[in-house]
Amino acid sequence: MAHTDLGVKGAKHVPGCVTSHVTTYVVGDPCSHRWHAANRARADRRIAYRDVNRQAQWRWGTTESSITKLASFRRTGKATLIGRQDDAIHLRVEPFATKYQPWHNHAHHIIPRSVLAGALEQIANNASPHEGRAFDVMVHGLLDEPYNLNHEPNVMMLPVEDDDAVAMGLPRHLEGSGPGAVDHPVYNIEVKKMTIKRLAPAYEALMVAIKTAKHQREDEVPAVRHVLDGVSSLTYDEILSKTALYRMVGGTKVSLDKIAPILFI
Repeated sequence: MAHTDLGVKGAKHVPGCVTSHVTTYVVGDPCSHRWHAANRARADRRIAYRDVNRQAQWRWGTTESSITKLASFRRTGKATLIGRQDDAIHLRVEPFATKYQPWHNHAHHIIPRSVLAGALEQIANNASPHEGRAFDVMVHGLLDEPYNLNHEPNVMMLPVEDDDAVAMGLPRHLEGSGPGAVDHPVYNIEVKKMTIKRLAPAYEALMVAIKTAKHQREDEVPAVRHVLDGVSSLTYDEILSKTALYRMVGGTKVSLDKIAPILFI
């Protein structure tokens, strides 16, 4: 589903957002899920994140490309300039500002964009033959609340490597590794089922009204942000508890897809 379908270019976008379109760390950007996930990781006391408060120091050369990159890092809040010495630029880099520091990490959407869109599409089918209108009404309602997919509690930092995952009691983000590992399809299926289970009852009356062409006013759209936040919080708890359980009975190598079948049991 295109960004325009989910409101990014619409007047209602920001502070509400129901897609993932700012993929980098940008301090103060409400749609930067990496920035929100980094803030959560730094404050989280349930997870023993390694080196979470350590600001790495990088030494860069003074080439034109390095100067350009430094300007970008400072503009987005990733790093601060310490100074120049020995023909090199010295930076202090914030934890999780990049996917390689303080360890190889991914900023994970607990309810991914595709899962939310798929759940809304499935619920909208209950308003057939007006499912397109139903989808639009639900999206606009979420933006009005506002609900932002990229904020806490819907983001968390996850490791990419097994050693880091074991050390911090977390699952690895993806099942595989390398360029081909880009998603967690089994996890997506389970979270989508839970999202629909919790969300569909809240939209039941709205779907009937749209199906029978009786829906007229925006204030008839139910507030469901608390429902989605509840799914995110539940899933977060289950990720931690089921990772620990899986390691007790199934070995140390645990990914989101590995624990997905038992996530909500």
